[in-house]
Amino acid sequence: MITKNQYTQEERLLAALSHAAIVMNMMGPVVGVLIYITQKEKSAYAARQGLQAAVYQIMGTIAIIALWVCWGMLYTLSFIPLMTNAEAYNDAPPPLFWLGFGSMICPLIIMGAWVLYGLYGAVRAWTGAEFRYAFVGRLMDERLAASEKSG
Repeated sequence: MITKNQYTQEERLLAALSHAAIVMNMMGPVVGVLIYITQKEKSAYAARQGLQAAVYQIMGTIAIIALWVCWGMLYTLSFIPLMTNAEAYNDAPPPLFWLGFGSMICPLIIMGAWVLYGLYGAVRAWTGAEFRYAFVGRLMDERLAASEKSG
């Protein structure tokens, strides 16, 4: 087993950058893939961390988009009572409207946690620790091991 002191500063920096690129929105996965491509022959650690960060960021982006779509549908449905019986709600919108509006907090909280977890991965990679995202890390390890056996 490799200890964290065996990675060079460059390897740790590249690994940390791949995780920290989560703050760059859609460019984050590109950074991870570029680090993977450029480092796969030079540094297994940086390449592994880069690919894992890219997959995590892509999966997170897809999940967050799905959450916002669900929220948008709920919010749109909350307008039905207003559109069908506007006179009944002259003083205040119906409770369903406030449920739809308030549920916006769910995607925002998940987005914040998603970014913070990516930044936590950056800190762990900078220290040279073997960082694996929940679910994504194990999946990536299995895929990389299978590709190394076949190639």
